[in-house]
Amino acid sequence: MLKQIHPQPLTGIISLALGGVVLVSAWRAESLPARVDMPAILAWLFLIAATLGAAQFQIHLRHNTKLMVITLPLYLIAVLFPPWQAALGAGIAMFGVSLLLRPRMGTNAGDIMTGVGRWIVVAWLGSFVAHLPAPNSFTHLGLLLLAAAAMFVVDLVGTAFEIAGISNEPPRHLLRVLFRELYMPEGVQYLLGIAGAIAAQYQLLALPLLAVPSGIVYFTLKRAKELQENTRQLLQGLADTVDLRDPYTGGHSRRVSELVRQILYELSLQGQEVELIVSAARVHDIGKVGLPDEILRKPGCLTPDERKLMETHVDIGAQLLQRFPDFARGKEMVRHHHERWDGKGYPDRLREMEIPLGARVIAVADGFDAMTSDRPYRPAYSVEKALDILREGRGTQWDPRVVDAFLATRTEPMPEVSNISIPSLVPAQRSS
Repeated sequence: MLKQIHPQPLTGIISLALGGVVLVSAWRAESLPARVDMPAILAWLFLIAATLGAAQFQIHLRHNTKLMVITLPLYLIAVLFPPWQAALGAGIAMFGVSLLLRPRMGTNAGDIMTGVGRWIVVAWLGSFVAHLPAPNSFTHLGLLLLAAAAMFVVDLVGTAFEIAGISNEPPRHLLRVLFRELYMPEGVQYLLGIAGAIAAQYQLLALPLLAVPSGIVYFTLKRAKELQENTRQLLQGLADTVDLRDPYTGGHSRRVSELVRQILYELSLQGQEVELIVSAARVHDIGKVGLPDEILRKPGCLTPDERKLMETHVDIGAQLLQRFPDFARGKEMVRHHHERWDGKGYPDRLREMEIPLGARVIAVADGFDAMTSDRPYRPAYSVEKALDILREGRGTQWDPRVVDAFLATRTEPMPEVSNISIPSLVPAQRSS
């Protein structure tokens, strides 16, 4: 029965169930206050509202992955209130964020459940740590720092496993990449949150003053990410230039990226993974910029030495993309898009699930477009012949599941690519 449930709703069900257990357990473990603390209630409601408001200001983090500067209010909810109030407040805030962004982001029920459940657990943990009895050698500041570290780690691990359940990539690899992407924007918000928590000890209703430094952080991050987006567009332009060097393969990268998008649609993948893999497909042959024309345009078969030189284009491409840390996982897809399912590909002879999902998808789309395009040493194959070759290579050269998805796109009517609504997995749910 569980095998029939898509990873997203299954992850959402598990996350929400875990969050519910944590919330009920925390509530039962605490006694309700004898009287209503109106300033505390107002501060609690203000931080929930601040989370909803901050979610409206999004930053394009990495290839249509949107970063929201909402860690600050969620952290303050966690450390300023008892665990059950913190968990409830974070859950309400994330549920509201998901509903507000759903028309824009297309988030589904699985996304919403995952985000709400994860943040109930994260906020509860942060509150539990922040309210531990401080030993003589450990100050209140130390507990606030420890709470921030615990929340960051748990949120990071939860996000990595959420993406891993969809992309089949190893969680440990995702953890490294997500850490590189998020430690700076998350760290700044946690530091602001610590300062706000200390200030709130003296005047709880002074929390709105944090809007000014939060705005500065937002605009600084936004400017930095805009520069990275300009760099991405520059790389895509360079990829188009590579295509133009060879009159036989003009537009190859664009066609491959469109085929990749159709495959991912057939695989029911959504959100940031789609855009990251499609972006990697657009620049998958960027390393050919370092190869001589006599290799790219040779009318006959390549010699063994020329073949080895041609195969270096994946390493050259990875080295070019190495300069852009925000494209770390995309770089791995580019480097490994000539690996084979049976382990006989290059450059590292990876096999089966060792190959990044994006590389496996690009390999199928790249192979089909190459076979159906004229080359200096042969005319284009017919579509039928290319499909037969893909079927023959299913389970040896290519991932069987990806080949099946591609074949389905050839036999089923596909929606217009430009009109496909790709919901977001992490952006509307994570705290960044």
